[in-house]
Amino acid sequence: MRKVAFFTGCFANYYDPEIGKAFVRVLEHNGVEVEVPPQACCALPMVSKGNIRGAFKNMEDNVASLSRALQDGCEYVVLTCSSCSLMLKRSYPHFVPGEEACLVAEKTLHLSEYLSMLAEKGELKHDFRPIPETVFYHLPCHLRAQGQAVVDKSVDLLRFIPGLTYKKIAGNCCGMGGTNGFEKRNFRLSRSIAAKVVGDVKETPADRVVTDCGICQLQIETGAGVKVIHPIKLLQEAYGLQAG
Repeated sequence: MRKVAFFTGCFANYYDPEIGKAFVRVLEHNGVEVEVPPQACCALPMVSKGNIRGAFKNMEDNVASLSRALQDGCEYVVLTCSSCSLMLKRSYPHFVPGEEACLVAEKTLHLSEYLSMLAEKGELKHDFRPIPETVFYHLPCHLRAQGQAVVDKSVDLLRFIPGLTYKKIAGNCCGMGGTNGFEKRNFRLSRSIAAKVVGDVKETPADRVVTDCGICQLQIETGAGVKVIHPIKLLQEAYGLQAG
């Protein structure tokens, strides 16, 4: 039986726990055991705010915990957050040099990469219920930064759901710049940058607005006044795995 380590990230852990619950339900439905090793914030917000000492502590603790999970039988570290996955893949080996950080980086996959890998191996279940609705998908910058091999994975996965059609796939920055848009001094600039994607959402009404990034979700919801969900919730719904 396949087993993965789930790095929840702060957004799924504190702001929208249903993302994490949906992640576990979808992976278990596909025969994958999910382990949640001890973990702290990926440290990206701490780095951007200059809390370097705290960031190193979190990164060192995460590398030790996640590398131990990999050595104990987890195939991959899998994440639902595009920012956390970028941090583990690209930044950890530079900030915490060593074999353990390289192992974690090498074995880290965004959720969409992992499920696409299962699909390519013929191991992803296709017992999806039809969802005859339209989708506006927003591609986060931190997912695009992980390379062309990743950017289309979420879009491709949702195409497996019968009846679901894309009304628009957009990739303009939401303006949050990680967590910088939360700061009062950056508020106007953040909203100005977000105007394009917010305008697109308003001008292209769809039944569902979907994005892989929790911060983009908050920005679009605030600006456009629509509910935004993570792709894993749509997959959970298509599998008929809603919480009882």
